[in-house]
Amino acid sequence: FLKACRAARLASPRLPPASEAAHCTPMSETPARPAQPRRPRGNRLQVVVRKRPLSGREAERGRRDVLDMQADAEGAWVIVHEPKTKVDLTAYIETHNFRFDGAFGEATTNRTLYAGSVAPLVSHLFAGRIATCFAYGATGAGKTHTMLGSPQEHGIYSLAANSIFERMEASNGAGGEGLVLRVSAFEIYGGKVFDLLHARKLCPVREDSKKRVHVVGLTQRHCHDIDHYASLLAASHDARQTAATMANGVSSRSHAVLQLALCRRAAARPAARGRRPPARREEEEEEFCEVGRMSFIDLAGTERGAATLSCHDKERQLEGAEINKSLLALKECIRGLDAGKSHVPFRGSKLTEVLRDSFVGDCHTVMIAAVGPSDDSVEQTLNTLRYAATVHDLSSSSVAPPPTPTLQLMPPPPPRA
Repeated sequence: FLKACRAARLASPRLPPASEAAHCTPMSETPARPAQPRRPRGNRLQVVVRKRPLSGREAERGRRDVLDMQADAEGAWVIVHEPKTKVDLTAYIETHNFRFDGAFGEATTNRTLYAGSVAPLVSHLFAGRIATCFAYGATGAGKTHTMLGSPQEHGIYSLAANSIFERMEASNGAGGEGLVLRVSAFEIYGGKVFDLLHARKLCPVREDSKKRVHVVGLTQRHCHDIDHYASLLAASHDARQTAATMANGVSSRSHAVLQLALCRRAAARPAARGRRPPARREEEEEEFCEVGRMSFIDLAGTERGAATLSCHDKERQLEGAEINKSLLALKECIRGLDAGKSHVPFRGSKLTEVLRDSFVGDCHTVMIAAVGPSDDSVEQTLNTLRYAATVHDLSSSSVAPPPTPTLQLMPPPPPRA
Protein backbone atom coordinates (compact mmCIF):
# COMPACT_ATOMS: atom_id res chain seq x y z
CA PHE A 1 0.00 0.00 0.00
CA LEU A 2 2.84 2.39 0.90
CA LYS A 3 4.64 1.58 -2.36
CA ALA A 4 1.46 2.31 -4.35
CA CYS A 5 0.98 5.67 -2.60
CA ARG A 6 4.62 6.61 -3.22
CA ALA A 7 4.31 5.73 -6.91
CA ALA A 8 1.11 7.77 -7.28
CA ARG A 9 2.74 10.79 -5.63
CA LEU A 10 5.73 10.62 -7.96
CA ALA A 11 3.49 10.34 -11.01
CA SER A 12 1.33 13.35 -10.06
CA PRO A 13 2.37 16.84 -11.41
CA ARG A 14 4.46 18.89 -9.01
CA LEU A 15 3.33 22.34 -7.89
CA PRO A 16 5.66 25.24 -8.73
CA PRO A 17 7.68 26.75 -5.89
CA ALA A 18 6.48 29.92 -4.19
CA SER A 19 8.76 32.16 -6.29
CA GLU A 20 7.28 30.78 -9.49
CA ALA A 21 3.66 30.84 -8.24
CA ALA A 22 3.92 34.59 -7.64
CA HIS A 23 4.38 35.13 -11.39
CA CYS A 24 1.64 32.75 -12.54
CA THR A 25 -0.90 34.15 -14.96
CA PRO A 26 -3.89 35.54 -13.08
CA MET A 27 -7.27 34.04 -13.74
CA SER A 28 -8.35 37.18 -15.61
CA GLU A 29 -5.43 36.77 -18.05
CA THR A 30 -6.18 33.15 -18.90
CA PRO A 31 -6.48 32.97 -22.69
CA ALA A 32 -10.08 32.53 -23.74
CA ARG A 33 -11.25 29.64 -25.84
CA PRO A 34 -11.55 30.41 -29.54
CA ALA A 35 -15.00 31.70 -30.34
CA GLN A 36 -17.30 29.50 -32.36
CA PRO A 37 -18.23 30.82 -35.81
CA ARG A 38 -21.48 32.78 -35.78
CA ARG A 39 -24.23 32.61 -38.33
CA PRO A 40 -24.03 35.54 -40.76
CA ARG A 41 -26.59 38.20 -39.82
CA GLY A 42 -25.14 41.22 -41.64
CA ASN A 43 -25.81 44.51 -39.90
CA ARG A 44 -29.39 43.71 -38.82
CA LEU A 45 -28.43 43.82 -35.14
CA GLN A 46 -26.38 46.66 -33.69
CA VAL A 47 -25.38 47.05 -30.03
CA VAL A 48 -24.11 50.37 -28.67
CA VAL A 49 -23.25 51.50 -25.15
CA ARG A 50 -24.05 54.86 -23.60
CA LYS A 51 -22.29 56.05 -20.47
CA ARG A 52 -23.99 58.57 -18.24
CA PRO A 53 -22.01 61.17 -16.25
CA LEU A 54 -21.43 60.93 -12.52
CA SER A 55 -24.46 62.21 -10.63
CA GLY A 56 -24.23 65.01 -8.08
CA ARG A 57 -24.81 62.56 -5.27
CA GLU A 58 -22.01 60.30 -6.50
CA ALA A 59 -19.63 63.25 -6.85
CA GLU A 60 -20.39 64.40 -3.30
CA ARG A 61 -19.58 60.93 -2.00
CA GLY A 62 -16.22 60.96 -3.78
CA ARG A 63 -16.98 58.16 -6.22
CA ARG A 64 -14.57 57.54 -9.10
CA ASP A 65 -15.16 56.96 -12.79
CA VAL A 66 -14.11 53.38 -13.66
CA LEU A 67 -15.27 53.32 -17.30
CA ASP A 68 -13.13 54.03 -20.40
CA MET A 69 -14.05 53.89 -24.07
CA GLN A 70 -11.81 53.46 -27.10
CA ALA A 71 -13.13 53.76 -30.65
CA ASP A 72 -11.56 52.30 -33.78
CA ALA A 73 -12.50 51.67 -37.39
CA GLU A 74 -14.54 48.55 -36.61
CA GLY A 75 -16.45 49.71 -33.55
CA ALA A 76 -15.52 50.53 -29.98
CA TRP A 77 -14.11 48.97 -26.83
CA VAL A 78 -15.62 49.53 -23.41
CA ILE A 79 -13.07 49.00 -20.62
CA VAL A 80 -14.13 48.60 -17.00
CA HIS A 81 -11.57 48.98 -14.20
CA GLU A 82 -13.07 46.99 -11.34
CA PRO A 83 -11.61 47.67 -7.86
CA LYS A 84 -10.98 44.42 -5.97
CA THR A 85 -9.13 43.19 -2.90
CA LYS A 86 -6.89 40.15 -2.53
CA VAL A 87 -6.95 37.71 0.36
CA ASP A 88 -4.08 39.59 2.02
CA LEU A 89 -6.14 42.83 1.75
CA THR A 90 -3.99 44.20 -1.08
CA ALA A 91 -6.06 46.47 -3.31
CA TYR A 92 -5.80 45.99 -7.07
CA ILE A 93 -7.77 46.71 -10.23
CA GLU A 94 -9.05 44.05 -12.62
CA THR A 95 -9.76 45.24 -16.14
CA HIS A 96 -12.59 43.88 -18.31
CA ASN A 97 -12.77 44.51 -22.05
CA PHE A 98 -15.99 44.45 -24.10
CA ARG A 99 -16.42 44.88 -27.84
CA PHE A 100 -19.47 46.66 -29.31
CA ASP A 101 -20.59 48.39 -32.49
CA GLY A 102 -20.37 51.82 -30.87
CA ALA A 103 -19.76 53.58 -27.58
CA PHE A 104 -20.92 57.04 -26.50
CA GLY A 105 -19.38 58.88 -23.54
CA GLU A 106 -20.92 61.06 -20.88
CA ALA A 107 -20.66 64.21 -23.04
CA THR A 108 -22.78 62.68 -25.83
CA THR A 109 -26.15 64.29 -26.48
CA ASN A 110 -29.29 62.39 -27.45
CA ARG A 111 -29.12 63.87 -30.94
CA THR A 112 -25.57 62.56 -31.45
CA LEU A 113 -26.59 59.13 -30.16
CA TYR A 114 -29.59 59.11 -32.48
CA ALA A 115 -27.57 60.11 -35.54
CA GLY A 116 -24.90 57.51 -34.82
CA SER A 117 -27.12 54.50 -34.13
CA VAL A 118 -30.89 54.86 -34.50
CA ALA A 119 -31.27 57.14 -37.56
CA PRO A 120 -30.67 54.33 -40.12
CA LEU A 121 -33.77 52.53 -38.78
CA VAL A 122 -35.99 55.18 -40.37
CA SER A 123 -34.82 54.12 -43.84
CA HIS A 124 -35.68 50.50 -43.02
CA LEU A 125 -39.13 51.62 -41.89
CA PHE A 126 -39.86 53.27 -45.25
CA ALA A 127 -38.47 50.21 -47.02
CA GLY A 128 -41.25 48.12 -45.50
CA ARG A 129 -39.28 46.36 -42.78
CA ILE A 130 -39.61 46.00 -39.02
CA ALA A 131 -37.29 48.29 -37.04
CA THR A 132 -36.76 48.09 -33.29
CA CYS A 133 -34.77 50.11 -30.79
CA PHE A 134 -34.66 49.11 -27.14
CA ALA A 135 -32.79 50.45 -24.13
CA TYR A 136 -31.39 48.11 -21.49
CA GLY A 137 -29.57 48.79 -18.25
CA ALA A 138 -29.73 48.97 -14.48
CA THR A 139 -32.10 51.23 -12.59
CA GLY A 140 -30.87 54.82 -12.74
CA ALA A 141 -28.53 54.26 -15.71
CA GLY A 142 -30.32 56.77 -17.94
CA LYS A 143 -32.58 54.63 -20.15
CA THR A 144 -35.71 56.78 -19.85
CA HIS A 145 -33.70 59.97 -20.37
CA THR A 146 -32.25 58.48 -23.55
CA MET A 147 -35.61 57.41 -24.94
CA LEU A 148 -37.93 60.15 -23.64
CA GLY A 149 -35.52 63.04 -23.17
CA SER A 150 -36.13 66.11 -21.02
CA PRO A 151 -37.56 69.63 -21.47
CA GLN A 152 -34.06 70.81 -22.42
CA GLU A 153 -33.22 67.92 -24.77
CA HIS A 154 -35.29 65.75 -27.08
CA GLY A 155 -35.09 61.98 -26.72
CA ILE A 156 -34.98 59.17 -29.26
CA TYR A 157 -38.80 59.13 -29.45
CA SER A 158 -39.06 62.72 -30.65
CA LEU A 159 -35.97 62.68 -32.86
CA ALA A 160 -37.20 59.63 -34.76
CA ALA A 161 -40.67 61.13 -35.18
CA ASN A 162 -39.18 64.32 -36.66
CA SER A 163 -37.28 62.26 -39.24
CA ILE A 164 -40.38 60.22 -40.08
CA PHE A 165 -42.61 63.28 -40.57
CA GLU A 166 -39.99 64.96 -42.76
CA ARG A 167 -39.79 61.93 -45.04
CA MET A 168 -43.58 61.57 -45.10
CA GLU A 169 -44.00 65.19 -46.21
CA ALA A 170 -41.39 64.70 -48.93
CA SER A 171 -43.06 61.49 -50.11
CA ASN A 172 -46.65 62.79 -50.05
CA GLY A 173 -45.63 66.12 -51.60
CA ALA A 174 -43.92 64.37 -54.51
CA GLY A 175 -47.04 62.43 -55.47
CA GLY A 176 -46.44 59.62 -53.01
CA GLU A 177 -48.80 56.92 -51.83
CA GLY A 178 -50.62 58.89 -49.12
CA LEU A 179 -48.61 57.68 -46.12
CA VAL A 180 -49.94 58.20 -42.60
CA LEU A 181 -48.46 57.48 -39.17
CA ARG A 182 -50.42 55.56 -36.54
CA VAL A 183 -49.17 55.50 -32.95
CA SER A 184 -49.81 52.96 -30.19
CA ALA A 185 -48.30 52.61 -26.72
CA PHE A 186 -48.54 49.89 -24.10
CA GLU A 187 -46.67 48.64 -21.07
CA ILE A 188 -45.85 45.16 -19.78
CA TYR A 189 -46.40 45.15 -16.03
CA GLY A 190 -46.59 42.02 -13.90
CA GLY A 191 -46.75 39.76 -16.96
CA LYS A 192 -49.76 41.61 -18.41
CA VAL A 193 -50.15 44.14 -21.23
CA PHE A 194 -51.89 47.48 -20.58
CA ASP A 195 -52.91 50.05 -23.20
CA LEU A 196 -51.33 53.40 -22.23
CA LEU A 197 -53.53 55.38 -24.64
CA HIS A 198 -56.82 53.94 -23.36
CA ALA A 199 -56.84 54.28 -19.55
CA ARG A 200 -54.50 51.27 -19.09
CA LYS A 201 -56.98 48.80 -20.55
CA LEU A 202 -55.89 45.16 -20.26
CA CYS A 203 -55.05 43.68 -23.69
CA PRO A 204 -54.33 40.01 -24.51
CA VAL A 205 -51.44 38.96 -26.76
CA ARG A 206 -52.31 36.58 -29.60
CA GLU A 207 -50.52 34.91 -32.50
CA ASP A 208 -52.12 34.64 -35.94
CA SER A 209 -51.84 31.88 -38.54
CA LYS A 210 -48.74 33.54 -40.03
CA LYS A 211 -46.89 33.37 -36.67
CA ARG A 212 -47.16 37.12 -36.17
CA VAL A 213 -47.80 38.47 -32.68
CA HIS A 214 -50.61 40.97 -32.13
CA VAL A 215 -51.81 42.88 -29.09
CA VAL A 216 -55.59 42.46 -29.36
CA GLY A 217 -57.66 45.59 -28.82
CA LEU A 218 -54.68 47.94 -28.75
CA THR A 219 -55.57 51.56 -29.51
CA GLN A 220 -53.97 53.09 -32.62
CA ARG A 221 -54.13 56.86 -32.98
CA HIS A 222 -53.75 58.59 -36.32
CA CYS A 223 -50.96 61.10 -35.70
CA HIS A 224 -51.29 64.31 -37.76
CA ASP A 225 -48.15 66.25 -36.86
CA ILE A 226 -45.29 66.44 -34.38
CA ASP A 227 -47.36 68.40 -31.84
CA HIS A 228 -50.05 65.74 -31.80
CA TYR A 229 -47.35 63.11 -31.47
CA ALA A 230 -45.83 64.93 -28.49
CA SER A 231 -49.21 65.02 -26.73
CA LEU A 232 -49.69 61.27 -27.24
CA LEU A 233 -46.18 60.63 -25.98
CA ALA A 234 -46.78 62.68 -22.84
CA ALA A 235 -50.09 60.93 -22.16
CA SER A 236 -48.52 57.49 -22.46
CA HIS A 237 -45.62 58.43 -20.20
CA ASP A 238 -47.96 59.81 -17.51
CA ALA A 239 -49.93 56.54 -17.53
CA ARG A 240 -46.84 54.38 -17.11
CA GLN A 241 -46.28 52.59 -13.80
CA THR A 242 -43.50 54.21 -11.75
CA ALA A 243 -42.47 54.08 -8.08
CA ALA A 244 -39.67 55.13 -5.75
CA THR A 245 -36.99 52.62 -4.73
CA MET A 246 -33.68 52.84 -2.93
CA ALA A 247 -31.92 52.78 -6.31
CA ASN A 248 -33.95 55.52 -8.00
CA GLY A 249 -36.49 58.08 -6.83
CA VAL A 250 -38.65 57.68 -9.97
CA SER A 251 -38.07 54.12 -11.13
CA SER A 252 -39.93 52.63 -14.10
CA ARG A 253 -41.68 49.46 -12.92
CA SER A 254 -42.73 48.21 -16.34
CA HIS A 255 -41.47 47.67 -19.87
CA ALA A 256 -42.86 50.47 -22.07
CA VAL A 257 -43.38 49.87 -25.80
CA LEU A 258 -44.09 52.66 -28.31
CA GLN A 259 -45.02 51.50 -31.82
CA LEU A 260 -45.05 53.71 -34.92
CA ALA A 261 -46.87 52.07 -37.83
CA LEU A 262 -46.29 53.59 -41.26
CA CYS A 263 -49.50 52.95 -43.20
CA ARG A 264 -50.89 53.60 -46.64
CA ARG A 265 -54.45 54.76 -47.09
CA ALA A 266 -56.70 52.14 -48.65
CA ALA A 267 -60.00 52.65 -50.42
CA ALA A 268 -62.76 53.64 -48.04
CA ARG A 269 -65.28 50.87 -47.43
CA PRO A 270 -69.01 51.63 -47.69
CA ALA A 271 -70.73 52.62 -44.47
CA ALA A 272 -72.61 49.82 -42.76
CA ARG A 273 -76.30 50.07 -42.01
CA GLY A 274 -77.42 51.40 -38.69
CA ARG A 275 -76.49 54.36 -36.58
CA ARG A 276 -72.97 55.04 -35.45
CA PRO A 277 -71.48 57.95 -33.50
CA PRO A 278 -70.50 60.65 -36.03
CA ALA A 279 -67.19 61.29 -34.19
CA ARG A 280 -65.91 57.79 -35.03
CA ARG A 281 -67.54 57.27 -38.44
CA GLU A 282 -64.63 58.52 -40.58
CA GLU A 283 -62.02 56.62 -38.52
CA GLU A 284 -63.95 53.36 -38.71
CA GLU A 285 -64.78 53.54 -42.40
CA GLU A 286 -61.24 54.34 -43.50
CA GLU A 287 -58.86 51.40 -43.86
CA PHE A 288 -55.07 51.38 -43.68
CA CYS A 289 -52.49 48.97 -45.03
CA GLU A 290 -49.33 48.76 -42.92
CA VAL A 291 -46.10 49.40 -44.83
CA GLY A 292 -43.55 49.16 -42.01
CA ARG A 293 -43.38 49.31 -38.24
CA MET A 294 -40.89 50.81 -35.79
CA SER A 295 -40.95 49.89 -32.11
CA PHE A 296 -39.21 51.65 -29.23
CA ILE A 297 -38.89 49.63 -26.02
CA ASP A 298 -37.82 51.19 -22.75
CA LEU A 299 -37.02 48.15 -20.63
CA ALA A 300 -37.40 48.34 -16.88
CA GLY A 301 -34.08 48.44 -15.07
CA THR A 302 -32.43 45.33 -13.74
CA GLU A 303 -32.28 45.37 -9.95
CA ARG A 304 -30.68 43.59 -7.07
CA GLY A 305 -32.98 42.47 -4.30
CA ALA A 306 -31.39 44.92 -1.85
CA ALA A 307 -32.18 47.84 -4.17
CA THR A 308 -35.94 47.19 -3.99
CA LEU A 309 -36.18 47.30 -0.20
CA SER A 310 -38.16 50.42 0.64
CA CYS A 311 -40.01 50.65 3.96
CA HIS A 312 -40.82 46.93 3.86
CA ASP A 313 -42.73 47.43 0.60
CA LYS A 314 -43.40 43.92 -0.65
CA GLU A 315 -44.95 45.20 -3.88
CA ARG A 316 -41.65 46.77 -4.99
CA GLN A 317 -39.85 43.48 -4.34
CA LEU A 318 -42.39 41.51 -6.38
CA GLU A 319 -42.08 44.03 -9.20
CA GLY A 320 -38.30 43.68 -9.20
CA ALA A 321 -38.57 39.89 -9.28
CA GLU A 322 -40.97 40.03 -12.24
CA ILE A 323 -38.70 42.46 -14.10
CA ASN A 324 -35.63 40.26 -13.64
CA LYS A 325 -37.64 37.17 -14.64
CA SER A 326 -38.73 38.71 -17.94
CA LEU A 327 -35.20 39.95 -18.71
CA LEU A 328 -33.85 36.48 -17.97
CA ALA A 329 -36.38 35.01 -20.41
CA LEU A 330 -35.16 37.48 -23.03
CA LYS A 331 -31.59 36.37 -22.43
CA GLU A 332 -32.56 32.71 -22.83
CA CYS A 333 -34.19 33.52 -26.17
CA ILE A 334 -31.03 35.29 -27.30
CA ARG A 335 -28.96 32.27 -26.29
CA GLY A 336 -31.30 30.00 -28.21
CA LEU A 337 -30.96 32.12 -31.34
CA ASP A 338 -27.19 32.18 -30.91
CA ALA A 339 -27.00 28.39 -30.60
CA GLY A 340 -29.24 27.88 -33.64
CA LYS A 341 -31.85 25.89 -31.73
CA SER A 342 -34.95 24.79 -33.61
CA HIS A 343 -37.17 25.94 -30.72
CA VAL A 344 -36.61 29.30 -29.04
CA PRO A 345 -38.76 29.89 -25.92
CA PHE A 346 -40.33 33.20 -26.95
CA ARG A 347 -43.44 32.36 -24.95
CA GLY A 348 -41.49 32.40 -21.71
CA SER A 349 -42.79 35.91 -20.96
CA LYS A 350 -44.94 38.62 -22.47
CA LEU A 351 -41.79 40.64 -23.14
CA THR A 352 -40.24 37.97 -25.35
CA GLU A 353 -43.53 37.43 -27.18
CA VAL A 354 -43.65 41.11 -28.10
CA LEU A 355 -39.95 41.25 -29.03
CA ARG A 356 -39.96 38.13 -31.19
CA ASP A 357 -40.40 40.08 -34.43
CA SER A 358 -37.32 42.10 -33.49
CA PHE A 359 -35.00 39.09 -33.74
CA VAL A 360 -36.51 36.90 -36.47
CA GLY A 361 -37.54 37.63 -40.03
CA ASP A 362 -36.83 40.79 -41.99
CA CYS A 363 -36.02 43.05 -39.03
CA HIS A 364 -33.37 45.56 -37.99
CA THR A 365 -32.66 46.11 -34.31
CA VAL A 366 -30.56 48.53 -32.29
CA MET A 367 -29.85 47.87 -28.62
CA ILE A 368 -28.70 50.76 -26.41
CA ALA A 369 -27.01 49.54 -23.22
CA ALA A 370 -27.05 52.32 -20.61
CA VAL A 371 -24.36 52.07 -17.93
CA GLY A 372 -23.23 54.13 -14.97
CA PRO A 373 -19.56 55.10 -14.43
CA SER A 374 -19.38 55.00 -10.62
CA ASP A 375 -17.18 52.48 -8.83
CA ASP A 376 -19.97 51.61 -6.37
CA SER A 377 -22.18 50.35 -9.23
CA VAL A 378 -19.46 48.45 -11.09
CA GLU A 379 -21.18 45.12 -10.48
CA GLN A 380 -24.37 46.26 -12.18
CA THR A 381 -22.33 47.84 -14.97
CA LEU A 382 -20.54 44.56 -15.64
CA ASN A 383 -23.82 42.64 -15.66
CA THR A 384 -25.26 45.08 -18.21
CA LEU A 385 -22.20 44.87 -20.45
CA ARG A 386 -22.13 41.07 -20.30
CA TYR A 387 -25.80 40.97 -21.25
CA ALA A 388 -25.18 43.36 -24.14
CA ALA A 389 -22.12 41.37 -25.23
CA THR A 390 -24.31 38.27 -25.49
CA VAL A 391 -26.64 40.14 -27.84
CA HIS A 392 -23.70 41.52 -29.81
CA ASP A 393 -22.31 38.02 -30.35
CA LEU A 394 -25.38 37.23 -32.46
CA SER A 395 -24.03 39.39 -35.28
CA SER A 396 -20.26 39.49 -34.85
CA SER A 397 -17.30 37.21 -34.44
CA SER A 398 -14.58 37.28 -31.85
CA VAL A 399 -12.02 40.09 -32.05
CA ALA A 400 -8.73 40.13 -30.16
CA PRO A 401 -8.81 42.45 -27.12
CA PRO A 402 -6.75 45.62 -27.08
CA PRO A 403 -3.34 45.52 -25.40
CA THR A 404 -4.43 46.81 -22.00
CA PRO A 405 -3.26 45.37 -18.68
CA THR A 406 -5.78 43.13 -16.92
CA LEU A 407 -4.24 43.32 -13.46
CA GLN A 408 -2.61 46.28 -11.80
CA LEU A 409 -2.18 47.61 -8.30
CA MET A 410 -4.61 50.25 -7.15
CA PRO A 411 -2.96 53.62 -6.46
CA PRO A 412 -3.18 54.75 -2.85
CA PRO A 413 -5.95 57.25 -2.09
CA PRO A 414 -4.91 60.91 -1.84
CA PRO A 415 -4.34 62.21 1.69
CA ARG A 416 -7.26 64.02 3.21
CA ALA A 417 -6.92 67.75 3.79
